[in-house]
Amino acid sequence: MKEIRLGWSLDVSHLKHQIQAAASWKPETAVLRRDLEIMVEVGNEVFGEGTHWIEERTVPEPR
Repeated sequence: MKEIRLGWSLDVSHLKHQIQAAASWKPETAVLRRDLEIMVEVGNEVFGEGTHWIEERTVPEPR
């Protein structure tokens, strides 16, 4: 299973309550990926190119 979340550079400042949900690892869905892509686009427009991205990790399926 793949999980995704929003990532950003350390020099970017966000209000914690506005970004908390996007910073948590969640199972990848088409809707979540679309939402995070929008957040990356807006974040990069506001704070500069390359300051926001989507992080991915693979979580092993339980046996």
